[in-house]
Amino acid sequence: MPQMKVTIRNAVPADAPSLAAVHIQSWLETYPGIMPQQKLDSLNMEASARNWSNAIATCEVVMVAKLDGRIIGFVSGGKNRLQEGCETGLANRCDAELAAMYMFAEFHGKGIGRAMFEAFTSRLSSLGYKQMAIWVAAKNSSIGFYQRMGGLLIDSRTLTVCGEQIPLLAYRCELGCARI
Repeated sequence: MPQMKVTIRNAVPADAPSLAAVHIQSWLETYPGIMPQQKLDSLNMEASARNWSNAIATCEVVMVAKLDGRIIGFVSGGKNRLQEGCETGLANRCDAELAAMYMFAEFHGKGIGRAMFEAFTSRLSSLGYKQMAIWVAAKNSSIGFYQRMGGLLIDSRTLTVCGEQIPLLAYRCELGCARI
């Protein structure tokens, strides 16, 4: 199989509709049985594109992965937003956060997620951040990915979505350190 040529770059305003498409498709692929069906059924391309347009303008870091001219994934974050109801409070001590990272499922397991993660953490490190928090739904299979990227479980809390309690776990990654 030929090697894929993936480009990872900063997002630009014109990318918002593609980020929305990746975001919604990733939620539909990842979250059945984790998030309430009502939430999944309410996902809206126009509203998501508006949200991503705003995020591109206001987030510190939004990066996209492109393959053959098509955006297939993205990662975003920056300064850590404090969370309420944390079990240990350790996630709130991190100075940065990975707020969202999604990619079409067909590209999982090909090293693209690792490349996005490394580009993102390198960018955060260059901005002076030292530790990054990552909140993940406890039933999300991506937990293994974040553990392989050096994430250490440090905290937990619940998130209410459409009246249902969703358990979340927080992982901490040290920035500027080599990962295996």
